[in-house]
Amino acid sequence: MERLSHYWESLPAESPLRARYAPPGEVQASYWVALGATILGIVVAASGAVLLGLLVTVGGLLWGVFMYRGVQAYQASLAVWNSRTICLACTGQF
Repeated sequence: MERLSHYWESLPAESPLRARYAPPGEVQASYWVALGATILGIVVAASGAVLLGLLVTVGGLLWGVFMYRGVQAYQASLAVWNSRTICLACTGQF
């Protein structure tokens, strides 16, 4: 029995098992886009186009929530991957 993360790190780079036992793919979070859209929506709402400004602000906030949930899901799946062990005799994961 060995931790899956240690086993994966010990595999050579050309091993086909590296893709099979790889950690979950990292999420690219763009919080700056969500923050920029929120600020832009506030500026547009303050300049007179209240409905458009509110729409852009809500869109920016929803984008931020979407990014946050994606990062949380990635961190949860990475924690599960880090806690897994692999049997070196039967290659079963536990």
